[in-house]
Amino acid sequence: MPVLRPYDDGDWEAVLDLCLRAFAPACASLERSAGTDLDWRTPIKRYLRSLTRSGGGERLVVAELRGSVVGLVHYHVDCETRSGSIGVSAVRPDRQGRGLGSLLYRHALDAMWAQGVRHVTADTGADASHAAARRAYEKIGFVAVPTVHYFMKLRGPSAGDRRRGPGRK
Repeated sequence: MPVLRPYDDGDWEAVLDLCLRAFAPACASLERSAGTDLDWRTPIKRYLRSLTRSGGGERLVVAELRGSVVGLVHYHVDCETRSGSIGVSAVRPDRQGRGLGSLLYRHALDAMWAQGVRHVTADTGADASHAAARRAYEKIGFVAVPTVHYFMKLRGPSAGDRRRGPGRK
């Protein structure tokens, strides 16, 4: 059984490697959908680094098994609104499908409850590469709320304005 503990600076390389491996299928799917190379590794590295330095209501928890980081979950608590959110989460690909994601989510939910949180959100993709994450959220009681997230690669000024009707320049 993995041990869940707060992130420590000594975990950085393992956490970065875990996330890059775990996120590769979803990012490749997004690149195919968008029809472009997104250079996703750099922003993920930057975002993860920001999570390791944040304070306040931010928490980053790792799952360790036999001395190796095998999973992580980030969560945020807003005590004023009594709300929380699950942010980045990942399980090492060779450990996926064994309930570790649910264990991490339950840990975060229990910690949030203890801090007075009474409702929690979590976001994930709707494509096939995020199916396991959706199953893990639903398995512990989250309910999907439909939303649409749009993406567009800009190709110059007014690239998004495809309607060139009267009065448009």
